[in-house]
Amino acid sequence: MVSPKELAAIVQSSLLGTSGTSPAQRIELTHAIRNSFSSFQNLLSFPPPKASDRAQVQSREIRLPDSLPISLDDQDVAISLKLSDELHLNERDSVRLLVSANQEWGLMGRDPLEIQRLATGLWYTGRRELTSTLYTLLRAVVMDQGVEPDLIADIQGLLEDLIKTGLRQRLITLIKELNREEPSGLGGPLCEQYLIDSRGALVERRAVVHRERLILGHCLVLSILVDRPGPKDVKDIYNVLKDNAVQLTQGNDTINYQINFSLLFSLIITFISDAISALSDKSSMISQDASFRTEFQNIVMASGSDLTADGFIGGIRLAWAVHLMLIYDGISGMDTISAASTTDMGHICSCLESIFSKNVFQFLLDNILQTAAYQNDEEDMIYIYNAYLHKLTSCFLSHPIARDKVKESKDMAMSVLNSYRISDSLDGSMQTEEADRPLPFISLMEFVSNIYQKEPELLYGNDVLWTFVNFAGEDHTNFKTLVAFLEMLGTLASTQEGAFKVYELLKGTAFRSIGWATLFDCIRIYDEKFKQSLQTAGTVMPDFLEGDAKALVAYLNVLQKVVENGNPTERKNWFTDIEPFFKLLGYENVPPHLKGALRKTIAAFVHVFPEMRDSIWAFLEQYDMPVVVGSPVGKTDQSSQVYDMQFELNEIEARREQYPSTISFLNLINALIAGEKDVTDRGRRFIGIFRFVYDHVFAPFPQRAYSDPCEKWQLVVACLQHFHMILSMYDIQEEDLDGFTEHSQFLVSAETSSLQTQLPVIELLKDFMSGKTLYRNLMSVLQVGVNSIMSERMSKTYGKILEKAVQLSLEILLLVFEKDLLVSDVWRPLYQPLDIILSQDHNQIVALLEYVRYDSLPQIQRSSIKLMNILSSRLVGLVPMLIKMNAANSLIEDYASCLELRLEEGEVVENSCDDLGVLIMQLLVDSINRPAPSITHLLLKFDLDAPVEGTVLQPKFHYSCLKVILEMLEKLPNPDINFLLFECGFQLLCELSLDPLTSGPIMDLLSSKKYQFFLRHLDTIGVATLPKRSGSQALRISSLHQRAWLLKLLAIALHNGSGNSSDHLEACQSILSHLFGREVTEAGNQLYFSSTYPLQDGLDYAGTSSVSKSKVLALLEILQFRSPDTSMQLPQIVSSRKYDTLVEEILGNRDTSVSGSIYYYSERGDRLIDLSSFSNKLYQKLHSGFPLVDSFPNVAESNEVKETIQQLLKWGWKYNRNLEEQVAQLHMLAGWSQIVEVSACRRISSLDNRSEILYRILDSSLSASASPDCSLKMAFVLTQVLIGRPYLHCQTS
Repeated sequence: MVSPKELAAIVQSSLLGTSGTSPAQRIELTHAIRNSFSSFQNLLSFPPPKASDRAQVQSREIRLPDSLPISLDDQDVAISLKLSDELHLNERDSVRLLVSANQEWGLMGRDPLEIQRLATGLWYTGRRELTSTLYTLLRAVVMDQGVEPDLIADIQGLLEDLIKTGLRQRLITLIKELNREEPSGLGGPLCEQYLIDSRGALVERRAVVHRERLILGHCLVLSILVDRPGPKDVKDIYNVLKDNAVQLTQGNDTINYQINFSLLFSLIITFISDAISALSDKSSMISQDASFRTEFQNIVMASGSDLTADGFIGGIRLAWAVHLMLIYDGISGMDTISAASTTDMGHICSCLESIFSKNVFQFLLDNILQTAAYQNDEEDMIYIYNAYLHKLTSCFLSHPIARDKVKESKDMAMSVLNSYRISDSLDGSMQTEEADRPLPFISLMEFVSNIYQKEPELLYGNDVLWTFVNFAGEDHTNFKTLVAFLEMLGTLASTQEGAFKVYELLKGTAFRSIGWATLFDCIRIYDEKFKQSLQTAGTVMPDFLEGDAKALVAYLNVLQKVVENGNPTERKNWFTDIEPFFKLLGYENVPPHLKGALRKTIAAFVHVFPEMRDSIWAFLEQYDMPVVVGSPVGKTDQSSQVYDMQFELNEIEARREQYPSTISFLNLINALIAGEKDVTDRGRRFIGIFRFVYDHVFAPFPQRAYSDPCEKWQLVVACLQHFHMILSMYDIQEEDLDGFTEHSQFLVSAETSSLQTQLPVIELLKDFMSGKTLYRNLMSVLQVGVNSIMSERMSKTYGKILEKAVQLSLEILLLVFEKDLLVSDVWRPLYQPLDIILSQDHNQIVALLEYVRYDSLPQIQRSSIKLMNILSSRLVGLVPMLIKMNAANSLIEDYASCLELRLEEGEVVENSCDDLGVLIMQLLVDSINRPAPSITHLLLKFDLDAPVEGTVLQPKFHYSCLKVILEMLEKLPNPDINFLLFECGFQLLCELSLDPLTSGPIMDLLSSKKYQFFLRHLDTIGVATLPKRSGSQALRISSLHQRAWLLKLLAIALHNGSGNSSDHLEACQSILSHLFGREVTEAGNQLYFSSTYPLQDGLDYAGTSSVSKSKVLALLEILQFRSPDTSMQLPQIVSSRKYDTLVEEILGNRDTSVSGSIYYYSERGDRLIDLSSFSNKLYQKLHSGFPLVDSFPNVAESNEVKETIQQLLKWGWKYNRNLEEQVAQLHMLAGWSQIVEVSACRRISSLDNRSEILYRILDSSLSASASPDCSLKMAFVLTQVLIGRPYLHCQTS
């Protein structure tokens, strides 16, 4: 039988790989699934404890199948029995689990509790692999993943057989039983509550079991899409759902809600798909069963005492009502069952009455669709849920019985809310219970809106929905129904087709008093009212009615969606005059949330129509409130107060604890500044805005109160985006340093210095380098801690915004690190480098570095890894500090986990600078030569309590990056994706072998038999066919570097091999054997080789015995290809168009340290052209008064310039690739020459036919150097091998 781990690997490689499934993989997959049939059929069912087996374990000797007798000591017996008791596991299986844990982790020297936790973790890992594999198989059948249809058909057939033999019943049972407080479930009160997972992390057992239940719930949903359930399954799922829903009232646990969602949607999918199948004359499992319909009607209509459970049951009632309505027509048309038809009509009416009286739509909104648990569930599951909610809604709204009930609810809403303006007061909030109670018709429209927000493609061809829109848009008597209707239109405008329909709908006369004209008329009327009031002395500014404000906000949201998603050609003619959107911004009586909607709409025009940027700036200066920067918060002079952004924020929004106007203002300003091309003024014209954001928005944000936490983090994100833009757009210049050394205003605080003397980027650096307000507030965001951020990300609706704040905060720190050393020498002692500021509180450093654990967003992990590299280079005592703060062990596990997860990914990372795995490898390589103990020593688990050079490495015993890297280099998973990681892995081991502190431990480790797979890589990597340049040049380049580092590593092993160590001696023997194609024997301290290979190509060398071509010669042959062109010769199109002088001037400055240079050094140390800088420099030169360009003002010449730039960028890309390949070729040749020289100088004496071997090497080197494909640089290296090493000639003479 295939083990769960092997099965998971086979399924993932076959179904989730980047390339198609090969015939061999298909056979292997089918065979593995069939062999695992019983494991799936009896999913997670294991033999229980048995008295006879327990007695055998207590006898301290046990024989497992296919193994020798196993002797147990007292500790082994105690742990095995405890595992049996706490996991409800057979004693023999407990022993087997203990043996597996020893093989995986090495248990010698560990305490009993740790051993138990490791074994328990291994147990749950195997379970997780099995359930995840089942999920992958089901998902492959249900979701379109591009797998061959005939393979999917085979898998579907196997899954259908499994379901028919009881798999689904097993899923339902497990979801129920695993939730019990007993050993086979969550664990009893006396059971150990923690385990150590496969990545060495200590996790709570309950969390692991609940995650297992969630996977089973997802499998249940997918199984229903593979094969529909029968009446028994439906009732069982309903009962489990009802029991689980009751427990939700005990806490707000995200994962338990997601489990309940899977149960709820299992029933929704069942009822909808079964009824649709019955209508299409396909097989139906429950539609034709009249007794089941009656029975389930009684079950689903029974009321309960728990409100949450009753709400979920209400969702089932809705799906059940739709099911009954869909099959009603078919049943009523059959004369023989007319009585059943009448009964079903009664059932439908009772369900609909309950649905509308209890407003099920509002419950589904509040407790499902709008919850963080739903929004953060698996993406595939959310898609399925939304797809079936779409089917549910379409069927519901298309049936006449439901439409009548909807019309009745609409009439009730119009009559209850018969006043268009319920409250004339701007501050009135409708406190009456009747006004606050959501009405079913409004909830229905909001429900429809939420369904299509996540999956707008479901709107295509949805005629039923547009029919409902036409019905819902008629005869509104109040703003609440109008707002809900417009929100629904905004969702429908989320696609290009929908945007056009909504635009046309509101442009015409389809609805009385609803349209674009109403929007603009309302803005014009209020503008005229306010103007008249201001022009009339003593007149009080009229109030802005609440209903009008909310209706305008809804209109503007629709317009924003229409503009963003409309056809690019058509939408530019839809709203040509945007000035009305600015006219209400400056009035005091306009509600802040309306100003927010106006600015959001304007920002949409900024993004969609960049050419309108200048006119938008002009309108803002004309109409919007000024940004008057004066004293900081709390020091405002009331006698000179004007109504500006500062006043509105601090006096209006802060009192209401709502900040829509300020948030929208910052987002609009950020959108405008982001498009600025002219950065010559260094941001001086934005200093007023900067001071407002700095002093009045971000500085006091922790002290403000917020009615909605989402707004708090929206405000923070807007501020951080502003600071991020400033730091990334503007650089430090020499004049900044000169100015601060020559003038005394450097010593003056920002509050008292003149705005004209301030630069935003300088003020930001001064804040961070002195640990002031911005720095403290930013660190307060990060010091919430990675665990808390991860929890809030999954359990709170503002989680994504908070995540964005963390991402921006880390990126801002990196930008400061890029600039602080440029000014720190001049600015001392008042301002210190950022690492000095951070080191004043070690908790801050730990908080930053722990974000490598945040696996929900790679950008956050990437920033944390870069910060680790920077801090490890600047702070000598970083590692001792981490050990003192008890953060070292968790960081070791986090980095190993991050690297392992990256290896398991099936997607190519286009930019290696963004590859988490490459960044970790670079961190490890960069830190090798830093003062010990370094980050490399820590993350690779060297012994830091003793001298590093005395470490005995135990990668099997400790979960660390070393363990992950060695397993990666042994198995070489997904070579088309992970080739850069392989290259970095070989480089890391090579660099470690050269370092005086780490060479001993590493060579001892690699000389052991377990890690002699590196010799095997002479075949799998060394002499393997080189990837073609036309296929993937990046893979070809990396392949050459991999061979180079592998050869260097083997050369170091030969050079350092100690005769005093049998392992080292054996390793050297094996290396020589593989390299020179000889079999090695040993007598005493001498090595003897005998030929084991036949004559090659019939060649016979005079005076020597005939031997085959060795690996060392095959490796040289790999290198013998013509190097790609790396000359700086420009393409013909450039030289022929008189641009060569300009381009040569740009390319001429090859000093990467000079500001404005277009060159950079890659991770490998190659000096390449920065294509982004090259492009910017070309555009700058060709569009800024260059004589050649100014003489070509017509369109044809402009197009020629654009084409020239494109040709140059293509040439630059090709130049970079060719240069990288040439360097890689030379690198491999250097590795080859080193291993030849080391072998000849230190190990050749042990060869009995050394003369023949050396002659053949010399002959091949001469032939290679004389080849027309051999470059001058290669010939030089080969010449060094030939004539630069006299020892070669001494040995051959």
